[in-house]
Amino acid sequence: MKTKYFFLALAAMGCVACSEKTEAPQNDPQAGVGADKGYLAIDLKSADDVTRVEGGQYEDGTAAEQFVESATFYFFDAAGNAFNVNANGNYFYVQVQDNGSTQAPNIESMTDPVLVIEKYKGQFPAKVVAVVNYQGTASCSLNDLKNNLTTVGHTSGANFIMTNSVYANAAGVQVDATELTIDNFQTTADKALANPVKVYVERTTAKLNVAAGATAFDTGVKLGDSAVYAKVMGWDVIGNQSESYYVKSIDPTWTDAALGFVWNDAPYFRSYWASKSVAAAVDNNVAYNDLTNSDATVEYLGEQVGARATYVVAAQLQDVDGNALEIAQWYGTNYVGEEALLVAVAPTLKTKLMHFDGASTYTSIDDSQIKCVAGAAGAESYEVVFQLADGVDATNWFSFDGTNYTPVDANAVLASVEPAKVWKSGMTYYYADVKHLGTTGTVGEYGIIRNHSYKVAINGVKGWGTPVYDPSLQVVPVKPTDKETYISAEIEVLSWRVVSYDVTLE
Repeated sequence: MKTKYFFLALAAMGCVACSEKTEAPQNDPQAGVGADKGYLAIDLKSADDVTRVEGGQYEDGTAAEQFVESATFYFFDAAGNAFNVNANGNYFYVQVQDNGSTQAPNIESMTDPVLVIEKYKGQFPAKVVAVVNYQGTASCSLNDLKNNLTTVGHTSGANFIMTNSVYANAAGVQVDATELTIDNFQTTADKALANPVKVYVERTTAKLNVAAGATAFDTGVKLGDSAVYAKVMGWDVIGNQSESYYVKSIDPTWTDAALGFVWNDAPYFRSYWASKSVAAAVDNNVAYNDLTNSDATVEYLGEQVGARATYVVAAQLQDVDGNALEIAQWYGTNYVGEEALLVAVAPTLKTKLMHFDGASTYTSIDDSQIKCVAGAAGAESYEVVFQLADGVDATNWFSFDGTNYTPVDANAVLASVEPAKVWKSGMTYYYADVKHLGTTGTVGEYGIIRNHSYKVAINGVKGWGTPVYDPSLQVVPVKPTDKETYISAEIEVLSWRVVSYDVTLE
């Protein structure tokens, strides 16, 4: 059964008409003359409808993702310039009086199905672009729509903006607006309904879901003789754009070989890549405590090519019984717990840090006087450095060379010690870039394209991930240089159609 974004747009709109007696060529919509009024019916459909017919797999949108509140229709001449259709300019706004059923697979029709067109210098527009769930407030050219941005629907989870699907036709020419012909302009509403303009639209946003289920995955790296497991606790996405252009831009000269997949689908009014996206600064920082999305969570993303969005997965290292494993690593040696690490560090400092009691006794530092600190300057975000523990006297510290005692700054000495890694309470994270449809090493391997749903099904991990000591610390995800860490995942990319493949993500 088709999922459809189908309605007949109805309203009164200013633009030119032609009569049944017009002698204008059928392929020249600019040349019509005739009656004072004409009628134009618009059959607004999802571009997913036609591809679904071919038997592909699809994911129906939710009621919120399908909801249609309104539409603004923009009209242009053959060159894409604004073509005024009423006193407001080149656009006409239509509100939905009855959205009908919003349950998949249907979006029902608007109420009044005809646009009434008034004569305008014997001419009428050559192209139309629909912007669904948007109220236009000013005239604009087709180029304006290609360079103006929208955020509606990216974060609200409702009233998703949809615009004309863009593709290259059989002749290799970019189609970014629906062509109008004389046959589309009729003298009665009934005749217009018999000759509707079909406008194919798609959402300007994409969506991402990451799911791991309840399984704790074997990391493949043991702690002593014991297996270590990673249980996914949550996720989020960073590095993503919050905006998309209203109308997608493409390059008809692209080749499937360069992009790494079949990018254009002219018979079904679709393409699956974009030539540009917003390049605004993005926030790549993340804290473990913020990775709270569940398996059921969907994030809505702006279109993105030329840069990568990353999903970050929070996990907990556990033993075979599901208990948290706190692991520390220093100079290539693993320790069970932070305390064991400090016990190992203290003896290496017995002559470098000795505390004088003010009378006659010098005592070497011990593990109770040392603590781990995350986020220190000069260390990697996943490393901890050493400092004096809270409440320890920071004065009267000396080093001893076998003959003389020399005053030192204890915290400076501790900061010079090789940093360690601590998976505090087993906290760790894994991350990977969102992949598109391209094969490895091609331009289209990574990206986020409108009207696609990126479904990441985690089915395994390799390694202990990136250590987390302070879960509130904002960091840019970095993989430890001495440990390969992977998420093994099955990715499904849907254009609210399914394209699935297996992939191992670093």
